[in-house]
Amino acid sequence: MDDELQEFLDATAAELGVPGAVVGVIDRDREVIAATGVAAVDTGAAVTARTLFQIGSTTKTFTGTVAMHLVESGVLDLDGHVVDVLPDFRLRDEDALAELRIRHLLTHSGGFLGDADDHPGWDDDALARSVAGFSELPQFFSPGTIASYSNSGIRLLGRVIEEATGETFEQAVQRIVLDPLGMSETFFFPWDVIARPHAVGHVPGEDAAMAAFPQWPLTRDIAPEGGIVSSVRDQLTYARFQMRGEAEGAAPVGEATRLLMQQPHLAAGPPIDAIGLPWLLTRHGSARVVMHGGNISDMQLSEFVLAPDEDLAITVLTNSGSGKALGSAVVDWCFARLRGIEKSVEAAQLQPVEKLEGLLGTYDAGQWRYDVTLDGDALEFAMVLREDIAALGIPPRPPLRLRVRADGALITDTDQPVGRLLDPAEGGPQLLHVGMRAVRRR
Repeated sequence: MDDELQEFLDATAAELGVPGAVVGVIDRDREVIAATGVAAVDTGAAVTARTLFQIGSTTKTFTGTVAMHLVESGVLDLDGHVVDVLPDFRLRDEDALAELRIRHLLTHSGGFLGDADDHPGWDDDALARSVAGFSELPQFFSPGTIASYSNSGIRLLGRVIEEATGETFEQAVQRIVLDPLGMSETFFFPWDVIARPHAVGHVPGEDAAMAAFPQWPLTRDIAPEGGIVSSVRDQLTYARFQMRGEAEGAAPVGEATRLLMQQPHLAAGPPIDAIGLPWLLTRHGSARVVMHGGNISDMQLSEFVLAPDEDLAITVLTNSGSGKALGSAVVDWCFARLRGIEKSVEAAQLQPVEKLEGLLGTYDAGQWRYDVTLDGDALEFAMVLREDIAALGIPPRPPLRLRVRADGALITDTDQPVGRLLDPAEGGPQLLHVGMRAVRRR
C-alpha cells in the first residue's frame, strides 16, 4: 500500500499542479505517511513528515474539544447562555443575544454573520477586541434554527474559553489538548513556526504555481477557527485520539464525551448531513464519516477524515488551492483501495427551469457576495470578493454552475450536492444555503 499511495500522490499532485503535499493514513494497525513535492517553489525545500502546514478550520475541532473538556469538568454548561460567561458581550439583535447558548456556537447555529472580519495584532487581548465588534454583525436567523457554517461563532467560543479558564485561548489548547496528546509539532504563533520546516501557500502563475504574498496570512483573533499550524505526524496523533481515544497523557475528554461530539446534534445541508460538536458528519458511500478540513485563503488546503466504524483515518495537507481536488482524490482512493468503498452519487431529477427565476439576485455573505444568474437549466454563482479582501491577493474563483434537484439540493454538473434551498420557515427564499452557509439576498 505504501508504494501505491506514494505513486498515486506523486502523479495526482503533478497533474493538479500542487507544489507540495503530505498524506497520513491510519489503516487499522498500520500507519502510512507519503510526501511529495516542495514546501515552497522559491526554495525547493522538500516536503517531509515534519513539514508544518496551516490546517485551517480543522482547528475548530480543537476548540470544540477544549470547550467539551470544560463542559465535562463542570466549568461550562453546554446549554448555558453565552452572556452568563461574557456579560459584556453584545449582538445587534438583543433577542438573539438572550437566546444564544454555548451549544449554538458548537453547532454553527448562532444565526449571526458567520464570517466576521479579522483584525491585526498579536497581543493577548486579540480575541476580546475582535468579539467586541460582533455587536455590528447582522442576524440572519434565530439561534438554533438552522446550521450555517460560522467562523464567527467558533471565534466567540474561543473567547468563552478564555473567560472560563482565565488563560489565553492558545494556553488552554496547549494545556488541555496538545500537551496531553504529546503534539510537539503543533503551533499557533508565527515565531514558533518560522524556525521549523514549513509550507508556504501558492497561487496560480502564468506557467506554474508561485509562492503567495510574503506576509503571514493569519491573525491571532482567528486562532480558534483556523490558527493551528501542524505536521502530518501530529495530525495522525490527533486522529488516533479522536477516533480511538488513544492519548499519551490524560485524555482531553472522556470516552462518552468524545463519542457525543461525533453524534449528530443539528441537521445540516449538503455537502454534509449534520453537525456534531463541532464535527462535520456525512457518509462516504456506506461508511459513516466524521470530518473537517481547512482552507487558508485558497493557498493551503487540508482534509481530516475519520471513519471510526472502518478504523480508517486520512489527513491530507497541501500548499495550494488545487490541494482541495488533491485531498478529495486521496480520500476517495483510500476508501476504494483500503475498504472497497466507493462514494455514491444520486441520480439527479431537476426542478423545472421556470422555478429557478425566483432565486436570481445577489446574496450577501459579508466578505463576499454571490451574483446568481440563470445559465440554461442551472444557476450560475459568481463569487465576488469584497474589494479589501480581494486586495489581499486571494485568487478569484471561477463561477459555480449549480442545478436544483427536485428535493431542493443544489448540485454541480457531476451531481455533487453543495447546498440547498431553504423552506420559508427557515428563511427561504431570502436565505439560500450554499457552501454550508446561509447567505441573504439583498
